[in-house]
Amino acid sequence: MDSNIIKLKNCDPNLVNEVIEAGGTNAQMCFSCGTCTGGCPAIYAMDYTPRQIIRMVDLGIKDKIFKSNTIWICAGCHTCSLRCPRGVEVSKVMSALKSIAIKHGYGADDDPSGPAWYKSFSEVTMRYGRIFEPELMLLFNIKKSKNPIELIRSMLKDAPLGIKMLKKGKLSLLPEKIKGKSHMKIIYENIKRIKAEEDVCSVYLNKLK
Repeated sequence: MDSNIIKLKNCDPNLVNEVIEAGGTNAQMCFSCGTCTGGCPAIYAMDYTPRQIIRMVDLGIKDKIFKSNTIWICAGCHTCSLRCPRGVEVSKVMSALKSIAIKHGYGADDDPSGPAWYKSFSEVTMRYGRIFEPELMLLFNIKKSKNPIELIRSMLKDAPLGIKMLKKGKLSLLPEKIKGKSHMKIIYENIKRIKAEEDVCSVYLNKLK
């Protein structure tokens, strides 16, 4: 029983505010009805349910959140957000947690796959305005592999599926770029600028404390 006791010294009361600032809308409004969990199509692969993650955010249980695989498995389909009777944007909370995890260098139970996928996805969409699967998988395998041998093994493992998709015309060898791709660059630059301003303000406020 002792292993299940949550000690206050292990909780961060500022986590919910950090999540809200990172875009997790109404994260503190959850009353744990479980509607999000009941409708989640990816729940079978998660170690903690969306309801449990939202509750842990409210309690500030950072260690369990950032060691779990749930935030990385979340597909952002917004089913949970649409059904929530309290208006909690669960998918946005998950995205906020991903950003916080990457910012502070957290992985999923010492597995870099989650952060590696998130970063690779962002880089490819920023470059082309849409997904280019071959480059996405290459970047993902490079980022998550700890050494060249592991990289080669990962690439060989993915190769049969890639060949099958290529034969069925589901995979292109050349990237397609969207119209107005320059707008994507402007969006990302604005995000970086806002983030930089927030970081400067945080440093200044910490000095005032």
